[in-house]
Amino acid sequence: MTFTGLRAVLFDAGNTLLHLDYEFIGKLLAEHGQPRRPFDIRVAEYTARATIDRQLAARSDGNGPPGHAVEDLLWPDAGAARPSYFATILHRLGLPWATARPILDALQAHNADRCLWRVVEAETAAVLAELRARGFTLAVISNADGRVEGDLERAGLRRYFATVVDSHVVGVEKPDPAIFRLALDRLGASPDDAVYIGDVFSIDVLGARGAGLRAVLVDTLGCYPSAIDCPRISRLGELLDLLPGRVSGA
Repeated sequence: MTFTGLRAVLFDAGNTLLHLDYEFIGKLLAEHGQPRRPFDIRVAEYTARATIDRQLAARSDGNGPPGHAVEDLLWPDAGAARPSYFATILHRLGLPWATARPILDALQAHNADRCLWRVVEAETAAVLAELRARGFTLAVISNADGRVEGDLERAGLRRYFATVVDSHVVGVEKPDPAIFRLALDRLGASPDDAVYIGDVFSIDVLGARGAGLRAVLVDTLGCYPSAIDCPRISRLGELLDLLPGRVSGA
């Protein structure tokens, strides 16, 4: 399929433009006596994210369990605190809680010091440049911690975007339609003009649709259920086949 009538392309940041540093995580695991290949960490991260996504989607339609259902995926003796994203990855790698705890502390400390979503795939800048050349206005909407604009700057990607909306800065996060409307207002665009690209169905796709935008799911390993009713791509370069070769009137 090819989208028509678009003028703006809006992106998630983490796992869409900026990816986890699996190499670093692998080295950290090895230092703690738990060596894992970067690809195995990537699979664990993807699987954990997809599982969380299913829980969130079920909760959003009223069929899922109340409360923080994600905790049920973790070690039963891990305590009542809501688990971190890194905890879900370590759990998927099969680490028992006693082994995972110091690794989790190290991951969270490093991420607080320097965001671990910092790897840019080789084609990303070229894809963004091509979309700009076709006449699209680009933006980022991210559930982040106040640092995403700086992270994009350090990665060499900030210059491609007309605006960056960081949930921590604006006080509202996906899937709330308000954060999508805020980005559209900054661009002077309407929902009909825009498509959103993200990697979590319940947050990115359903959130964008709730604001009236079209959406594309980034499904890097091709493991999302086939029943999910949205276009999907495995890498950013595939967007160029979905979007028009030139914005109308550009």
